[in-house]
Amino acid sequence: MKNILVAIDDCQKTTIASPLIVRVIELANAFSSKVRLLHVVPQSQQPPFNIDKKTLRHEVAHELHDEHEFLQQLAKHLRNRDIDATSLLVKGAIIKTILHESDRLGVDLIILGRHKHSKLYSALINGTEEGLLKICPYPIMFVPTSE
Repeated sequence: MKNILVAIDDCQKTTIASPLIVRVIELANAFSSKVRLLHVVPQSQQPPFNIDKKTLRHEVAHELHDEHEFLQQLAKHLRNRDIDATSLLVKGAIIKTILHESDRLGVDLIILGRHKHSKLYSALINGTEEGLLKICPYPIMFVPTSE
């Protein structure tokens, strides 16, 4: 297990003490793995009509900058623990982008945080976890999040 891809879905809720990151550190140390942190930014939807486009672009750019900075700091934290880590912030369809980056990087394992959803939510929404399970050719590890 030389290459691990960690899909981070919420930069605001992920910390170095998150169960997801703690598990990644354990595995990377145990197998001397390279870690690739990936945050996929979904394609923009139609902006609300009551928001100025210039203001919206500014806000989106600011948010992307903050997320990029967070990923860089998280990768640095892992490198300070002697883990070969890099981060990627990619815009695109979430499942398609995770699969594309997994192919491109030659990963051996994908790790995702597992969110608890109600049965109604799961029946109505095909989430990333379920979507990946259906079509992903790579092993996937789900780490329960503490929500």
